Amino acid sequence: ETIQLGEHFATFVEKGDVFSFVGDLGSGKTTFIKGILKGLNFDKPVTSPTFTLVNEYDAKFPGIHIDCYREDEQERWIKLGINDYMDEENVVIIEWADKMKSLLPVNTIQIQFSHKDINSRNIFLSTQ
Repeated sequence: ETIQLGEHFATFVEKGDVFSFVGDLGSGKTTFIKGILKGLNFDKPVTSPTFTLVNEYDAKFPGIHIDCYREDEQERWIKLGINDYMDEENVVIIEWADKMKSLLPVNTIQIQFSHKDINSRNIFLSTQ
C-alpha cells in the first residue's frame, strides 16, 4: 500500500520539487520513495543510499535520492555539492532530512512518517 501511495503521489511531482522525508527506522520512507520513482517511470531497483549518500535515477525527471542517516555534518554536504542538486531540473528526495534542515530550500515539502501500530503508519505532508 505504501508503494501504491507513493506511485499516486508521483502524479503530483514536478521538476524542481524537493522532498524532506523524516521518520523512525522502518517507518516506510524508502518504501514510499520506491513508489514515487515507480510512478516516475523508473523500473529498476531502488535502495536507500545509506552508505553512498546519493543515488541518481534516470526517471521521467532526474531523481536525486539523498540519505543523511550516516552523515549529519552540514559542511560535508556543502562540500559534496548538495546545492547543485537542488535545481529546477531535478526531483530531490532526502531521507533523514531533519539532519540538514538549514540547507533545504524554503519551498521544501516535508513528509513525516510514524508508526501507528505494528501493521499501519501515519504519513503527513507539510511545507517547511
